[in-house]
Amino acid sequence: SIVKHKKKLLLELGSAEPSAAGNATRSDAAIEGYNRAQGGFINTFGDFTYAVYLNNVSDSSMALFATTQRPTNAVEVSLAGEGTIGWGISVAHGYGPTGANNVSTLGARFGVNKDDLSVFGTVGLLGKGTNGTTESKSKLNLDLGATYQLGDFTAFGNFVSASMENDVAKTSGYALGVGHKKEMTKSTTMFTRIEARQRKVENFGIANINAWNLPVVLGAEAQALSWLAIRGSITHSLLGQRDTAATSVAAGVGMTFGDVTVDGLVATGAAVPTNLGTNGATSDQSFGFGDNMITRIAMTYNF
Repeated sequence: SIVKHKKKLLLELGSAEPSAAGNATRSDAAIEGYNRAQGGFINTFGDFTYAVYLNNVSDSSMALFATTQRPTNAVEVSLAGEGTIGWGISVAHGYGPTGANNVSTLGARFGVNKDDLSVFGTVGLLGKGTNGTTESKSKLNLDLGATYQLGDFTAFGNFVSASMENDVAKTSGYALGVGHKKEMTKSTTMFTRIEARQRKVENFGIANINAWNLPVVLGAEAQALSWLAIRGSITHSLLGQRDTAATSVAAGVGMTFGDVTVDGLVATGAAVPTNLGTNGATSDQSFGFGDNMITRIAMTYNF
């Protein structure tokens, strides 16, 4: 999809990741409110579009390193083209920190689209981590998805599979759902999504997990002024085997000044349990005007 966003500089900032023990085992979704600084650019070379992005850690190529640190550095290089079939490929490498605790990962992404169908995925090729004298390695990991456009509706599916050597830990899961986007007025757009998710984790820490969930998302974006967009959403688990009352609320703003757009997550609501696909951030869990009012902020420059 980088062919749709040519000639852009992207920067994103967020509060630092928590350093408490155990966070190395949590997915990006579980620590979304603690996103690290990252950024890159998208440009063109002849008929091709390419991108270089720094410090976005891929869990799909990282697998399940329960006893190691998360990479402190990452780099991803992408190339894409348009034609009868749109296509894109990229290579992502995560590494660091140095010393007794370190991790190194290598993954590849791909995507193809034709008319209303898109197929894409991430393949974790290499994952190796060291925690003191303990070393762990991952097997081939897959995170595959597809979407199909049906007018204002989008049907989608997802499959994930990951494991470590000697089956120390392994996980699998899938999701099926449909989303709807509707322009209510010239300045207001409504978004709706409902999906069914299942996730199974074996030999991982204290207990195994085999859970399913049916989350629904309702959201809206309004162009309040020519330079100001306001958006909000609520995510709720309709049914599920774990905490069926899980609900998360988020609000954000987008401000455009010429060729520069600044987007910020103003605040988020209560935390959502992991492994259920609702991707709730925990941030400061308030809508006050303190130091954490804007918990994440991103800037896009069109050059």
